[in-house]
Amino acid sequence: MNNQLKVAIVLLSILVCFCLLSFFPDILQSEDEIKTFYTEEDGTILIPPYPPSSTNWLGTNQNGEDILTLLITAGRDTLLVVLAISLIRFVIAVPLGMLSYQNKGICHWIIHGLNTFFSMVPILIFTILVLNLPFLVVSEQRLLWALVLIALLECGRVGVSVQNHVRQVYQSSYMEGAIVNGSRPSTIFKYYYWRHLKPQLIVMFFLDTSKVMLLLGQLGFLSIFLSQMWLDEEGVGIVVRNTLQLWPSMLADTRQYLRSDIWIPLFPALLIAYTIFSLQLFGEGLRKQLEQRK
Repeated sequence: MNNQLKVAIVLLSILVCFCLLSFFPDILQSEDEIKTFYTEEDGTILIPPYPPSSTNWLGTNQNGEDILTLLITAGRDTLLVVLAISLIRFVIAVPLGMLSYQNKGICHWIIHGLNTFFSMVPILIFTILVLNLPFLVVSEQRLLWALVLIALLECGRVGVSVQNHVRQVYQSSYMEGAIVNGSRPSTIFKYYYWRHLKPQLIVMFFLDTSKVMLLLGQLGFLSIFLSQMWLDEEGVGIVVRNTLQLWPSMLADTRQYLRSDIWIPLFPALLIAYTIFSLQLFGEGLRKQLEQRK
């Protein structure tokens, strides 16, 4: 096992352990502990956000909620959403890529059409446009739609990569021998195609999750939520409220704190960056490990 892969495993283990802290509510801030104001000894009244202290290690947000608690409780859902998007993408893209190994047919045109289109159009801009479609904005199933549509956007890229790997196997000399010997299609798929494709898919999957995490972070900073509801607040009017606490959603509406209360966007952004780096490092380390075995 190479050093890059070892470091990545340690980093991901720390990340998983951090998210598992949500199962220990005693160490987290309860709703009763949220303070909307403090009164100092000299009578000065302090209101949130509160800076990092011995009570709130990472400080609080503008509502007085402990940022460390929010990061822990949002961790599990964040990782599940990232994995779900990549899994849906691969479930769709892998069959399309495998069926396109001869560089022709409708599957070939689908994945290459998608790949060509999204290589010209920034994926972030198109995602924002899709998630702001009228039927999605008011849909009660917005989260499900968002997961599927985000997954579909880069199916072409994954499908083309799978197609190239399968075609390499198809054109290899040992594949010709298997066909000449009269091997069954199921045998050829299991011992020739799938055997060589599976390690590559694992590497591609983890590299893809890092890209998904980056995209979600960008959407969160721009206040684009995967799950939301509309509320009519007195004195404010109709507003959109996030209903799924994720690390990216913690970046929403934080631009105003970049100069004054930097800890509010800083720690969620650092955790997102840590996750992206860990997943990317794991994918690259796994790729090197597979190359060494060859």
